Amino acid sequence: MVGTILSNFWVALIAFSVYFLFSYPFIEGMGIIFDACIVAFVFFLLTFLGRAIIRYIISNPPEEMEGMPIDNDAEILKSEISPEDYAELVKTMLNEEEQTSSQT
Repeated sequence: MVGTILSNFWVALIAFSVYFLFSYPFIEGMGIIFDACIVAFVFFLLTFLGRAIIRYIISNPPEEMEGMPIDNDAEILKSEISPEDYAELVKTMLNEEEQTSSQT
């Protein structure tokens, strides 16, 4: 928790510095510092929101990945197909390829 707050302070400090530097003609110093503090506070709070969104995405993977049956795929790979069945499959594929090539 301390690391989160400290990193939020770093983001706020960077936002403060960038806003302060981009308002270079320092005509009204108090107004610039007040606005920079508001920007820093907003970025401090937005960092909490950004971290919450990232934590939600990491902790909840997509539903599609959870529903995939991995065990069934392993069973399919382990199923024993005889060499005769493989030979018959290859013959069928070759016959289909010859028929399609002769038709064109």
